[in-house]
Amino acid sequence: MNDTSSRFPAFASRRIRLIIAAICAVLLLIILLLGAVPASLLQGLIRHELQGASDRDVEIGAVSRDSFFSYSPVITVRDVRVAQPDWAGQGDFLIVKSISARVAVLDVIAGNAKPDRVRIDGLDISLIRSKEGRRNWDDDDADSDDENENPAPVLTDLDISNSHFSFTDRKRDLTLDGPISVDSKNGLRADASGTFLKSKATLSITAGTIAGTDPSADYPFKLSLQSPALRLTAQGQMQGVLNADRFTASLSARAPTLKNLDRIIEAGLFGTQPINLRANIRHEDKDWFVTKLNGSIGRSRLSGKADILKRDGRTKINAEIHAATLDFDDLADDAGLARAAALKKRIGPRILPNTRINLSKMGPTDGQMDFTIDRLLSRRETVFRSLNGRLSLDHKVVRITNLVVGLKSGKMTGSVQVDHRSGAPKLMTDLTLTGASLSDLIGNGDIITANIRGRVRLSGSGDTVREALEKADGKAAMVASGGSVRATVAHVLGQNLSGAVGKIIDDPQARVPLRCLVANFQASNGILTPAPLAVDTEISIGRGEGRIVLDGEKISLVLRGGAKGKSALRIVDPIKISGTLTAPEVSVAGLGKAEAAEKPSLGDVLKVATKSIGSALGIGSSDKQDQAFIQKPKSLNCDAVVAAAMR
Repeated sequence: MNDTSSRFPAFASRRIRLIIAAICAVLLLIILLLGAVPASLLQGLIRHELQGASDRDVEIGAVSRDSFFSYSPVITVRDVRVAQPDWAGQGDFLIVKSISARVAVLDVIAGNAKPDRVRIDGLDISLIRSKEGRRNWDDDDADSDDENENPAPVLTDLDISNSHFSFTDRKRDLTLDGPISVDSKNGLRADASGTFLKSKATLSITAGTIAGTDPSADYPFKLSLQSPALRLTAQGQMQGVLNADRFTASLSARAPTLKNLDRIIEAGLFGTQPINLRANIRHEDKDWFVTKLNGSIGRSRLSGKADILKRDGRTKINAEIHAATLDFDDLADDAGLARAAALKKRIGPRILPNTRINLSKMGPTDGQMDFTIDRLLSRRETVFRSLNGRLSLDHKVVRITNLVVGLKSGKMTGSVQVDHRSGAPKLMTDLTLTGASLSDLIGNGDIITANIRGRVRLSGSGDTVREALEKADGKAAMVASGGSVRATVAHVLGQNLSGAVGKIIDDPQARVPLRCLVANFQASNGILTPAPLAVDTEISIGRGEGRIVLDGEKISLVLRGGAKGKSALRIVDPIKISGTLTAPEVSVAGLGKAEAAEKPSLGDVLKVATKSIGSALGIGSSDKQDQAFIQKPKSLNCDAVVAAAMR
């Protein structure tokens, strides 16, 4: 018993050593066999790689290797044909007379072949991209954010001869066809012709040699796409041979509209007037960096920079834009301007902009942009001069903060927000006006001279700014403390005919102090009502009633007044304001339009006088409300009503 037990450990130890030796021998035999794997056994693996997930038809004529024993043999595949996937239609995706590549056998067996030397002869490849973005050179159904997870193989040598490619991109409306070659003398070269957006187009791509080049060294390239629809050039260098994942380049682009450039870069840009842009860019895997941008869109001149990052399935943008001049009409193409002109012709000119705020087509994009516009241009008379602020986008909530709008006199500050997380877009504005001249804003000459302040807090829902404000709730106020009014106008405001006629005769340019002007409107479902609308001068006071309907921008206001002093004869008719915000019509106390009231004819004055005398004698209709108000009105508590309006 003791003898057996003493021999057991030695027996077990010898048995284990024999097993280990056998395993090592088997592994060594496998390793040796792998070094001499027949090329015919690799044919199935190669076919599987070419088929991909789409399970397309693949034909391979023959597979051979350059040596009997090598762990990195040169594998040659002849007479290869790969059919198009079913969705791409009939025909072949790829035909190759012969292709040889040096590969590691273990990598091939593991399905992770990374050739570092390739010879291709007689290549004919047809690249197709559908309107939905599906690509016949990918296994996935659409563009994927994961496309860079498996980087392209590092090539130390590449030679392509007697080869041709075609590219049909239905999403970009781009078709190209031409020869492609790579050799040790001329490097890479591709020249193609075709169409882009139904216009003739040519493409030229050149790059450095590959044979004998350090695969990690900077690799120069040039690209030129020329078409009446877009003239695009790029020159730069990749960080490694044919490493399109990382490169820097200088770009220039000219096109009838920015949207044509977007067809190529697919950044979600919009139609504009003609562009002439230059930029320095850097591409790192999924991220893009515009380090310097300058150029023009129409007559607008701009510069800037931007970082465009891909994180967690979302696009994050951080940008700075500076425009020496900007015309907002430049941010629409001819078709957009034509639609706006047709709409204007149909409904008339409008103050409220028809700018679209619907973000339903906005992808998963976040970010912020600081913008500065030194000079705003317009083909129509405008009080707007400059603009700056910060635009941010976070999960379909757009905010414009630190907003400063420079006016002809004064400025407007505040914030604007569009929330499109659910339902129709919700617009919210909070704007404050300071230091503006009333005459600059409403073009009243010197009838009233005053510096005004204002506050606009409106919110509503709609696909455009106009639609949202046509249903808005909130308030819109404009106030003035101090200033002066032409004396004749102040008397008309007080419906004091004798005072108005006296000033017209004695001193038509005389002025009286303005104590305050308050136009405080409450908004409910797009209807503005005075709360209050009042003007207080040294000699008269007036109060308004009525409404402004933002749907159609229709005005219907009446301003009734009274004289603070003696009034020998009262004007019967009040001041009426009608028409639209863009073309208001002011009927001044029976004298007709405001222009006629400044220099009334003798007939107009006699007409008003006759009606006033008749009213004083009790002849004709009388308005009890007017009669109640003509008694010497009390002055407004200007401080209180102004403070209430600005809250």
